[in-house]
Amino acid sequence: MSVQRRGRPVVCGGCGVRPAAFTVPRVDVCFECLPGGPHTPPPCLVCGRSGFFFHQGLCTACHPLSPERRGSCPDCFAWGTSRAAQWRCWGCVGWHYKFSKVGPGGPCTWCRRTVAVNHDRVCRMCWQQRARLRRTSGDGHLPYDAALGCGWVQLSFASTRAQERRPERTPPTAPQGAPPPLVPHAHRQLTLFEPPPRTLAACDGVARDPVLAGWLEHSLNAWAAARGWSCSTLTRYRRGLRIVLAVQDTPGGPVPASVVQELTGSGMAARLLHEFLAAHGFLEEDRPQTIEAWFARTTAHLPEPMTGQLAHWFTARLNGQSTSPRSLALSPITLRLHVHFALPVLTRLAAADLNDLTDVPPARLREELAACRLTGNDYANTASALRAVFGFLHTHRLAARNPAVHLRVGRFHRDVPVPADLAPLREALTSPDPVRAAVTALLVFHAPRVAEIRTLTLTDLRDLDQGRLYLPSRTILLADPVKERLAAYLAHRHTTWPRTANPHLLLTHRSAVTTTPVSAPWLYQQYPSSSHLLRNDRMVNEAQAAADARMISELFGITVVAATRYTRPYADAAAVRLPPA
Repeated sequence: MSVQRRGRPVVCGGCGVRPAAFTVPRVDVCFECLPGGPHTPPPCLVCGRSGFFFHQGLCTACHPLSPERRGSCPDCFAWGTSRAAQWRCWGCVGWHYKFSKVGPGGPCTWCRRTVAVNHDRVCRMCWQQRARLRRTSGDGHLPYDAALGCGWVQLSFASTRAQERRPERTPPTAPQGAPPPLVPHAHRQLTLFEPPPRTLAACDGVARDPVLAGWLEHSLNAWAAARGWSCSTLTRYRRGLRIVLAVQDTPGGPVPASVVQELTGSGMAARLLHEFLAAHGFLEEDRPQTIEAWFARTTAHLPEPMTGQLAHWFTARLNGQSTSPRSLALSPITLRLHVHFALPVLTRLAAADLNDLTDVPPARLREELAACRLTGNDYANTASALRAVFGFLHTHRLAARNPAVHLRVGRFHRDVPVPADLAPLREALTSPDPVRAAVTALLVFHAPRVAEIRTLTLTDLRDLDQGRLYLPSRTILLADPVKERLAAYLAHRHTTWPRTANPHLLLTHRSAVTTTPVSAPWLYQQYPSSSHLLRNDRMVNEAQAAADARMISELFGITVVAATRYTRPYADAAAVRLPPA
């Protein structure tokens, strides 16, 4: 009988435990259950062993469907794998789960096999060889070239790594004796040709300035210890630091921010490395601002020279101008609003062949503005934006006259604040999430600004037991429900991040390893309604109760003039409730 004609084993029809003797020819019982038995099974047709018969003339070690059959791992060649994990050892199963989808891909740098590789572009077999030599030599920083330069690797048995576990990792500690600080070089190495596309990997080279690399790694260890990083986080950012120092064009100079950003495209950490290099003066910001890219996309349909004139206004107002005529820098949000409201009128001017903003007649500008049929705040914002653009061109002597000088902006319409819906607020106050409950309680009871909540520190709650919250402009006496929810959040914060060095009250998993506050979009998701609506609702409640502008000004940190907006609708009702003198 040919060995290639093996059949799939079926369970014995007699005992229901052992596999049947043969599929071809068909025998539905095992040798123990054959009539007249038990019978002695024949030896294996491949290896000749007796006493280990499995099915179809093969023993348990030779039959391809035997649960006891063993082979070698196709990735690390470890002996002793089974069909349970597609013949891979359990270490390579976890390696594939971690790097097959998010890893850099491609062949291994050292053995050149196309298998799953880590962010150093090294397969698990070569990685194991370096880890083994690190343990035996005692050198915890042994590089790959020293471990794999000999051209051989030591194979092992599958799934036996548990016997070689390294000792418990200790958190990174600050190194003793800080080296003298270094200053980046002022010169820049120019490139003659555009470099080809590169793939960032830590094993592709070494730092071109070893002194700078040693100093930055020493500083990174101290930086990580001060911020409570874990060992795995520190290892990831050490790898990223080695990469950017190996590919920089000017050894000893600052690292371009675009090179650090490329680490994200290679699946490596870059956010905290960017912050570390900027704090130590070794980061050169060469990336365009987000608003500049937005402005280029928004005005791409406008003709020249209108686009160039708008770009000159936009750049000068974004960065400011210190020479005469001087101009202060505007915030990106203000510039974005100016462009947004002025663009419809500028588009109509371009459609009417008025491509030069310096030759726009005032009457034609008023006609195009009236053709947009704007009312209320939209008209006021559009007129204000046009006055800003044309006024800048005239002030900087790019235009002989200002066609928008006589545009009337008018007064902005302000709605009377109305009370908010209470149902989502009650749900958020009783939420099991301590962050959501604490933030909502602060907004509902005391209505601080979102920027004030975002920048709260632990020292601002130093008198929580006495019910005091210290803000930069005032001190708030906390209500009892707010004190309870803040105390519950502080317990949650200490349990989740016991070693963090971030002084801010609110933390996330991203901000816990830094000293920066949480992001504004994350904070917006922690309360059920608009923060402006909740703040207005709280001030409306106080205005309904007393209608005292001075009291509202001191409670909520606004001016008396702004407080009268809330007290004016309820002033007459408050006067009626006051007792006669």
